[in-house]
Amino acid sequence: MNFWYTSIFEIFLIALVTGAVVPTTDDVDEQGLYRKSDQVEILTNKNFEKKLYGQNNALLVQFYNSYCGHCRAFSPKYKALASDIARWKKVIKLAVIDCFVEENSEICRQFEVMAYPSIRYFHENYMKSNSNVGEKMNIADTAERLKNQLIIKLQAEQSMGRLIIAPSFKIESYTSYASALQSVPGDIDYIFLVFENDNSTIGSQIALDVVDYKKVRVKRVYENSELAQVAGVKKIPSVVALENNLQATLLTPKQPTAQNILEEIDRFLKSKNYVFPPKYANMNDISDSSQQRTFVPTSDVAYYNDLEKTLKASLHTEITRHKTLTGEPLQALLDYLDVIKTSFPFRANLGEYIMDLHATLAARNSWTGGEVYDLVKRLETAHEPVYITNLEYVGCKGSEPKYRGYTCGLWTLFHTLTVNAAQKPGSEGPKVLKAMHGYVKNFFGCTECASHFQAMAARNRIFDVKENNKAVLWLWISHNEVNLRLAGDVTEDPEHPKIQFPSATKCPECRLAQGAWNLVAVYDYLQKMYGANNIKDVRRAQVSSASSTFSNLDIGQRRDS
Repeated sequence: MNFWYTSIFEIFLIALVTGAVVPTTDDVDEQGLYRKSDQVEILTNKNFEKKLYGQNNALLVQFYNSYCGHCRAFSPKYKALASDIARWKKVIKLAVIDCFVEENSEICRQFEVMAYPSIRYFHENYMKSNSNVGEKMNIADTAERLKNQLIIKLQAEQSMGRLIIAPSFKIESYTSYASALQSVPGDIDYIFLVFENDNSTIGSQIALDVVDYKKVRVKRVYENSELAQVAGVKKIPSVVALENNLQATLLTPKQPTAQNILEEIDRFLKSKNYVFPPKYANMNDISDSSQQRTFVPTSDVAYYNDLEKTLKASLHTEITRHKTLTGEPLQALLDYLDVIKTSFPFRANLGEYIMDLHATLAARNSWTGGEVYDLVKRLETAHEPVYITNLEYVGCKGSEPKYRGYTCGLWTLFHTLTVNAAQKPGSEGPKVLKAMHGYVKNFFGCTECASHFQAMAARNRIFDVKENNKAVLWLWISHNEVNLRLAGDVTEDPEHPKIQFPSATKCPECRLAQGAWNLVAVYDYLQKMYGANNIKDVRRAQVSSASSTFSNLDIGQRRDS
């Protein structure tokens, strides 16, 4: 203790003497789908307020869920945007927060995030308040459209008196070069006049791209102004380089795109021996071989580890994201816990914990998400040990962290519930399907995925299923339908391509001569795989990175084409 106390004191003393900053552990290099090298601020429960409130720059925050297929499909676009606007960080930064990380779930609940991904804009000097949850922005389908949408937002913000630190986005009309220079400070050597119409975003983009260029200014000019005729502008947009001695040069990129115009500006400045600020181009050249994972698939096995981890994640992060639980969402939660209570292959004290949780939640008509989370944690402690595995995915482990995991686990959970419900009297299987529908509709964090599932459920008449064995087969058929739709999708794990399960290799008797399914054999196969007595855990089956073939099928996660 004395050693650590002395070391910390010495570090603090050195910092005071040298003016250095004591390193903080609040920031992380990687979380969920993003790394710092992606040019985004990674927000966590530890650094969220520090990076959001009272900043000189605006912030665009993506609230996402790392298992959500739509979020995975959107991440390359968001990363492309972050790379594209890396020069704008003085004015606006891009940030992300993974709401599936349990420690972050309270923040996402406070900010009323009910759909993923969700993008919020926070202006500079943002203040903390219960009603201040940012301004929602639409999810565009390309990085370029996202950028244009962001520029329009920044223009609007500046017109309201904000973004003082940003370059001017105002478009003007001038009669001469001299009039264009009148409002320019004397220490500016080069002014680039972008002739365009009022609706164009190119001039504002160029202004942001060169915001760190010293002694350089960009001004937007109306395409039909008198100065356009003086400059000899023939096409829109056009750019004129104006020096402070009124010498003007018309720049002529082959195609008047923002990127080509910026290259022309840089080429012009280089000809003037201009000293550029540090380049941004090499910021992405970071390799991380440690992220490569070896994955060894095994035969079709359902693992208790996957069931436990999925169940805990659903109770800790999914059901608690609601600010208030009442009415239909609360009933959906009770239905979910009821089928788990009836058909889950419990071990240790998990069964007692679930029964206690169900009874407690049923005693009230309304709960806040925070109250539910506190209850979940309190009852876990009261019933220890609740979970007996290391709570790491085994059969559902992906070749990279961004693949499979929770979605695979959720399918595995509901397959296990339908199979084991079929062994009980009555119509427990159809109850599982009803509970699954309610859970996906009200709690599944990927909104687009939930919509796909509900549409499929309606099309396949989920509520018309009345028998246990048909419930097992309904889920199997629907799962294979999802798998067929998602084969080759961006969310697919390349080391685990989506197949029609079970494969002919694993279950040759499941296929008839013409390739049709032998439903009796399929039903028996599912019983063997998901039956309570056949569920494995890693304490008895040491599989470092095993994979169930069926768990290759992830829940519906596809963008509409």
